Formats: sequence, C-alpha cells, structure tokens
Amino acid sequence: MNEANVEKIDKIIADLGANYREKDYEVLHEILEEISSIASDISNRKKDDEELFPYVKKAVKAIYLTRGAEGLQSRNEGSISSSYEDIIEKLRNDIIKSGLRRIR
Repeated sequence: MNEANVEKIDKIIADLGANYREKDYEVLHEILEEISSIASDISNRKKDDEELFPYVKKAVKAIYLTRGAEGLQSRNEGSISSSYEDIIEKLRNDIIKSGLRRIR
C-alpha cells in the first residue's frame, strides 16, 4: 500500500469517526481501490488524481456505512424508514456535473 493511499484512508477514517471499526482497515482499503478505479473509468483520469478524491471519499464512506444493506432501496423498522441511493450512479453524476470528465 503506497503512502498516498494510507493518507487518504486516514482522512476517511477521521470523517467516519465512531462509525469506523479498527479491524476494518483492509476493508476500507479495498473499497477505496475499487471506487478509485470506477471514478477513474468515469472521468478518464488517473486513479490517483487529487481532483477526484472528494468524490471518491464521499462514495467510500457511503459504501462503508451501508455494508450489509447491499441491494436494498429502502428499509422500514417500526417507525424508522431508510432510503438508499445508488452510490455509483451518484458518483458518476457528481463527476460529470463538476466538469471532471475528460473526453478522449
């Protein structure tokens, strides 16, 4: 794992705060790698492009926090209702709307 990824993961962990479990470091690294790759494909930029990181960080946190609820669009328990958005679709839209997509 390179130093840049360690720094990025540390920033994500800081944002997650109490929602982060110490034993999930490797899980977070795998999610970061996957989302960075997807963001790179969407934007036609390099995986380590710093301009993508705010969008990647947001998507990584969302995926980390919704683990175990994959495939659900909504959930109701008692009087509490939760709705889930397509994280990858939101990532794609955010990258395109912000003008970070490069045309080849």
